[in-house]
Amino acid sequence: MSPSTSTSSAQTQAQPPSDDPGSSRLHKAKVNLTYLALGSQAAVVPASLTTRSALTTARYAIKYVIRRLIRYAKYAFVGAAVAAIGGGLLGTIGSGLAFFAAPSIGVGMGLGVIIAIVKFGWRHRGNHFRGGIWEGWQGMKARAEAGHDGAKDEAMDAAGREEERRKAENKATRADVWMRA
Repeated sequence: MSPSTSTSSAQTQAQPPSDDPGSSRLHKAKVNLTYLALGSQAAVVPASLTTRSALTTARYAIKYVIRRLIRYAKYAFVGAAVAAIGGGLLGTIGSGLAFFAAPSIGVGMGLGVIIAIVKFGWRHRGNHFRGGIWEGWQGMKARAEAGHDGAKDEAMDAAGREEERRKAENKATRADVWMRA
């Protein structure tokens, strides 16, 4: 058996017969729907390559959407079941207590505002809260135990703060583009 006959027979077996381009619209619609439903396993495929590729793309998109809908429906079902069981259980255990256990809208809004203020403060003043003030007190205790003069230490600290302020001011001036123009 020659290699050319084996490849030609493999091509005819892999590809179903093509539809007749001169057939009626009803026949073409039936072929397109069966190809959309069955894909490459359909008995007859549409004659146009464009139609086949569009139907294949539509088939994949429809399968994807259906899978997502089923997935979300499962999530919704599980959530509804948990809510029903939890609500029933909470109502059974303490119907009077359930009123206080579940926060109202106002309490939820208040907690949200408090959390936002704390987060903002932690981000913008975090170094102050994380130990900046405490480290200064620890250093002051250590210098007092070592027998240093408090007035000299304060003068040294003031000079160090002034130097840091000058460095920060110089950095800000260099960063300001309008000052260079």
